[in-house]
Amino acid sequence: MKVLEHRRHSRRDPGGSHLNREGVALAQRVGRELAPFDRVVTSPKPRAIETAVAFGCAVDAVEEELAGIPDEIESALDGEDSFAEFAIAGRRHPEVRRFMERQAELWEQELSRIPDRGRLLLVSHGGLIELGALGALPLPAAGFGPALGLVEGVRLYWDGRFVGGEVLRVSPAGASATTARRRTATSSGVPSARTGRRSPRSR
Repeated sequence: MKVLEHRRHSRRDPGGSHLNREGVALAQRVGRELAPFDRVVTSPKPRAIETAVAFGCAVDAVEEELAGIPDEIESALDGEDSFAEFAIAGRRHPEVRRFMERQAELWEQELSRIPDRGRLLLVSHGGLIELGALGALPLPAAGFGPALGLVEGVRLYWDGRFVGGEVLRVSPAGASATTARRRTATSSGVPSARTGRRSPRSR
């Protein structure tokens, strides 16, 4: 089985391209608890690359399709604030559904580049990760709770197909950096545990 972890970038100043000092410190704190990865791929945007580096990872590749949600897809979204609301948008708008499916395909392609039992890290942006997770695991991911905060993400399991996953929430400073199993799911059902609250989203 292969493991995909997909994280949102860390903190930046409003409108800024790069992580600020708080963002670097936050990513370093989370990075101390991450397991090693066989491959690391990020959005081409500086804040995503810098987050991976602050995690303690070497970036193997940047992928343009992880750069964010295209304007035509963004225009179909209307303030979605949870995985469930993104799932509803996918049902209402075929172009959003196609984007979800394309992201899942991209994630599969990157998984094909790592060995069996390997681990893949992607770092990109809010909204895109939620949509991709729903493309990969439509029913379970709809139960993943609030939209992702900074450096939060999803962990998905691949065994010839996506077979399960969980949401990754970040605890407040001073606590354990990441709570990975507060919500788990398989392709056959949605868990009942609630997740933590997200921080405000800046994609």
